[in-house]
Amino acid sequence: MDQKSSAAPSRAGVLSPLLLFVCLALAVLLALSQQSPPKAVPASAPATEFSSGRALKHLEAIARAPHPPGSQKHAVARDYLMGQLTEMGLSPEVQETIGVNSSWGIPYRAGVVQNIMARLKGTGGGKALLLAAHYDSVPTGPGASDDAAGVVTLLETLRALKTGVPLKNDIIFLFTDGEEAGLLGANAFNSEHAWSRNVGLVLNFEARGNHGPSIMFETSDGNGWLIQQFAQAAPAPVATSLAYEIYSRLPKDTDLSVFKSAGVPGFNFAYINGLTHYHTMLDNAGNIDERSLQHHGTYALALARHFGNLDLENRQARNAVYFDLFGSTLIHYSQAWVIPCAILVTILFLALIMTGIKRGRLSLKGITLAFFAFLLSMLAAALLVTILWWLIGRLHSGYKQMLHGMTYNGGLYTFGFIFLTLALALALFNLFRKRISVENLSAGALLCWLLAMIATGLLMPGASYLFTWPLLFSLLGLGYSFFYGERPSGAKWLPVVLALTAIPAIVLVVPAIYHISAALSLSLAGAIMLLTMMLIGLLIPHLFIIMMMKGKRWLLPSASLLAALLLLLAGTLTANFDKQHPGPDNVFYGLDADKGKATWASLDAKPDQWTSQFFSGPVERGPVTEFLPLFTIDFMKSQAPLMPLPAPEATLLDENKQGDKRALRLRITSQRQAPLISFYLDPNVTVTGARIDGKPIGDYSAPLDAGDSWGVLYFAPPPSGIELTVEVKSEQPFKMRVIDFSYGLPQGQAISLQARPDNTTKSFLPFSESTLVSKSFTF
Repeated sequence: MDQKSSAAPSRAGVLSPLLLFVCLALAVLLALSQQSPPKAVPASAPATEFSSGRALKHLEAIARAPHPPGSQKHAVARDYLMGQLTEMGLSPEVQETIGVNSSWGIPYRAGVVQNIMARLKGTGGGKALLLAAHYDSVPTGPGASDDAAGVVTLLETLRALKTGVPLKNDIIFLFTDGEEAGLLGANAFNSEHAWSRNVGLVLNFEARGNHGPSIMFETSDGNGWLIQQFAQAAPAPVATSLAYEIYSRLPKDTDLSVFKSAGVPGFNFAYINGLTHYHTMLDNAGNIDERSLQHHGTYALALARHFGNLDLENRQARNAVYFDLFGSTLIHYSQAWVIPCAILVTILFLALIMTGIKRGRLSLKGITLAFFAFLLSMLAAALLVTILWWLIGRLHSGYKQMLHGMTYNGGLYTFGFIFLTLALALALFNLFRKRISVENLSAGALLCWLLAMIATGLLMPGASYLFTWPLLFSLLGLGYSFFYGERPSGAKWLPVVLALTAIPAIVLVVPAIYHISAALSLSLAGAIMLLTMMLIGLLIPHLFIIMMMKGKRWLLPSASLLAALLLLLAGTLTANFDKQHPGPDNVFYGLDADKGKATWASLDAKPDQWTSQFFSGPVERGPVTEFLPLFTIDFMKSQAPLMPLPAPEATLLDENKQGDKRALRLRITSQRQAPLISFYLDPNVTVTGARIDGKPIGDYSAPLDAGDSWGVLYFAPPPSGIELTVEVKSEQPFKMRVIDFSYGLPQGQAISLQARPDNTTKSFLPFSESTLVSKSFTF
């Protein structure tokens, strides 16, 4: 049993602990307050500046309604962009071609894309700088943030550049099509257009929410020089190498992925707060934060002027570790320093541990107990929050409809969980304190940080800074307490030293928790609390000084628990849906032309106020593979009126047999002129090669897994249809199912739809409020 404790808490007066508490609270508030984008700039700003006010007028014109490929509104957005580029004195062109993406697996993606591009000529002849954003939206939302904000960023940047001195490099403005469908436009530009051969750097603008700072969350490999230049040019940088370490491990792609795979370096920018608005009707011009748009433009204009005058030929260097301080300065250094820094911090850690043991302030037994106690605390916090969020989901069943894993009042729950984690940690530390000294508790937590630093240094070097520098400064604070904390004068200054050494941890870790919470949503709240508990572990000496103020060691845990309960109660009281926070639902109409049967289908757990009109009769559960062949999960289904909708057609144009192979050439058309056609082969058909409109599609280096169906999603098909050439094993019967897919539910005398209530909206699922007609064919 280790009874010895630090003399500092008992010697510290009331004023010092109070000032320490205030300093820590102010540091947290400062770190959070700096996570806002810069102020919006009005339309009256000088012509040389980027103005979100001017850009917003373009956004309101583009994002009036959903505009997916093949829709009428898509053509309106295309024509608007062409008109604006022409008015600015450029000669824009449309690259209309077939885009193909086989990298996402089955179903493969293809479709007709209409990329829009314009070129602002430079005075030199080097590599061009390319600014990119996609102008298509999903069918379930107007796409104000995703990605009309990126589109108008390019327009306003182009206007501002034309008012200044010509740049050395050409600037290409690329408005890609079919990004939401599968990066089809970027693939088509990169593989076919002559301009792609001369691109030296790409700046891509995206969004996954409706507010927050625009984060530079991804770069290309060998980014040392890029980050150095970014640090010089970006006026309000929000960027960390941690973001890319996380993003690169998620199943996410943007247009930049296509350029990176072709060896073209680049930057990716996005704002990510407001996940509830992503890909929904809430992603409209009225809900966008104009400051986020301004932040996009701040990057675009400054970086265009900077890189537009640099030689962009082969400027790779070793990857960098980087992070911003308060959104104003970017700290960066080569990854070559990660391991040496980790070694130095490890040496310092071991030296302090040995010093503490020699001075009788630490013990190996105490550190070991503290290490496992801290791990237990971390696991307890993660488990408690995970279970609590599950219970909250059971209490408020509507949350299950928020398929992104975030709720409208998610901030209340997030801060509630943070205060709950703090309360749990403080309570456990108070209990552990009966057997483990404060110094040992702190050393045990620092040992966890040391292991995290070593692990990230070896496996995720871009994330290593998050553990290296907070640990270093915390060790300095621990060292001060060992050498000076027992002296009366040293104890007097200990709260000040601890406050100063805590600032780096708060400044780095608090924004990381903030951004990770926005990125990963409440569905992973338990995992986010692990990092929260890590930060609390660094503050153990600080917290004990505060808790020992006048001997009221349970005051801070109680206050934290009370704050957590109030925030969680506020979340419960604001759980209902309303006009500003509508409840998402989904339903589609499916007509099986083979059986002459129509179905209403939904992934919702139960009907709501609006969808109950479709499921008023007998309801069953089961898959709907006749419409969505790759979805094997259960849908809510009921019988629907039979509408006179013509089925898609598949016509055999030609057939050749050679050895054990059979090649079929087919014409697939939608008689309804639907904007999306999908087709799937029977799982027993073995495909050895395929071409869509003359372009190869698919990967046949390995056979499909048993039971998998070869299939394609084809967006914006021409009225004449799609030509499919497919090679299969000759002994197998060729069976395929074709489904055409149109946006909106069918209208007619047999179907009279009630108006949707204000407190509901269609969910982001691609088949929400859609009509699918399916038919099978055998050749």
